[in-house]
Amino acid sequence: MKSIGSTNVVVFRADHQSDFVKRVIGLPGDQVSYKDGNLFINGKAVEEPFLFGDDEVHTLNQLTNDFSLLELTGEETVPEGHIFVIGDNRLGSYDSRHFGCITINQVVGKVNLRYYPFQHIDISF
Repeated sequence: MKSIGSTNVVVFRADHQSDFVKRVIGLPGDQVSYKDGNLFINGKAVEEPFLFGDDEVHTLNQLTNDFSLLELTGEETVPEGHIFVIGDNRLGSYDSRHFGCITINQVVGKVNLRYYPFQHIDISF
């Protein structure tokens, strides 16, 4: 699915009964890590403006515990044919930090419409 890019939100088949909606953080070949609450892709810090709305204040220093892909999965980079996904609700999300990378074949589609919270309604293609 070539149209999947980093920071896209995708729907994927978690098992035979459940679909999950998560943000793509790592693509095949990417090194992924968090350090001091900051996302690093291939050693470069990446902004995550989607985690906080305009009216929210970042009072919690760290939404995601420090990790490296190697620590979580035993892989230095996201394997070919896989992606690394994390939910925007970083403190309460069950995602690749728990179950590892998912296969691109598990992806059902890309989320193009956000309708909640209402002040952040957005359509992207």
